[in-house]
Amino acid sequence: MEKKMFSASTIMTPVIYREFYRLYYKERLRAFSITSAVIGIILIVVGIYLNKSGFGYVWSLIAVWIGAVLIVYPRMAYRKPYRKARNQKQTTRFTFYETFVSEKTNSKSTDYSYDGLERVIETNKYIIIFHSMKSISIVDKAGVKENADDLAAFLKERTVYKRIKK
Repeated sequence: MEKKMFSASTIMTPVIYREFYRLYYKERLRAFSITSAVIGIILIVVGIYLNKSGFGYVWSLIAVWIGAVLIVYPRMAYRKPYRKARNQKQTTRFTFYETFVSEKTNSKSTDYSYDGLERVIETNKYIIIFHSMKSISIVDKAGVKENADDLAAFLKERTVYKRIKK
């Protein structure tokens, strides 16, 4: 039996669900966000140029509208899944061992090797564990039974780790 290093629990609230989905979609859509922002800016400039050169108000409006949607949409993609999940009650318990993390919810228990994790991202309030780009968990630092900074240092040694200011 491996030695238990840290334990934590996260009680999902609407605030935590919002951060959970916002950070998930931000990471998952990173390349799309950059590409769509560049294309959006180009379309807005083209729309302004079309309007100034007398090409027609409708064509310039269409180009500006599509450009604005391409800039805004990736930043708002998390809202629909968040609205569906925000009132669900779930408690997740995490136990961090030397070589793996165990995650238990009401319905199941899963173990994840640190080597198999995609990445771990830390914010001021949360530690987000990417099992893959389609599956993540969020650890509320307030729910860490030991020192949350020690847990962050522990994960930094064992995973692909990134700290973002927020």
